[in-house]
Amino acid sequence: MIYLDYNATTPVLPEVFEAMRPYFTQEWGNPSSAYKFGAKLKGVIEAAREQTAELIGASGREIIFTSCGTESNNAAIHATLRANPGKRHIVTSAVEHSSVLNYCGALENDGCRVTYLPVDADGLLMPADLENAITEETALVSLMWANNETGVLFPVKEIAEVCRARGVLVHCCNAPHSGGVTGGM
Repeated sequence: MIYLDYNATTPVLPEVFEAMRPYFTQEWGNPSSAYKFGAKLKGVIEAAREQTAELIGASGREIIFTSCGTESNNAAIHATLRANPGKRHIVTSAVEHSSVLNYCGALENDGCRVTYLPVDADGLLMPADLENAITEETALVSLMWANNETGVLFPVKEIAEVCRARGVLVHCCNAPHSGGVTGGM
């Protein structure tokens, strides 16, 4: 079999599985619980949070663990809109991941304006379209790095430069070397 969906799901590395084995078999429980069996896991999760933060030069309080990419994408978009209540415009692509497209559609029903950037016949995004789409009301540009269906790579560096110059946050799911990143101005 040739598996071509590594952008969505990959096999777990043996060393990761071994590190997690106790938490799949013996040390499971609700880390937010008041009972000792689950509560002892809170320290394990906090240690993982600090290790993750150290890897990317962040603080532990900046690390949020989620259950999946959809939850991560929705949380990033939602948090950006909450932090910028006067800005109700999002820019994304017409070929964005369904988790972003579906959430943007729901946000349109709540009064947000969403610009869906087109792609050309090769699936490429035109940076000029992005520049033209950003307005004073733009809170966020949410674009993937690698299209999960076609494998086409968007020009993340150029996208980030345009957004930085315009003072707009950029959210990039499946960013290179990150698995998913929300970047700042």
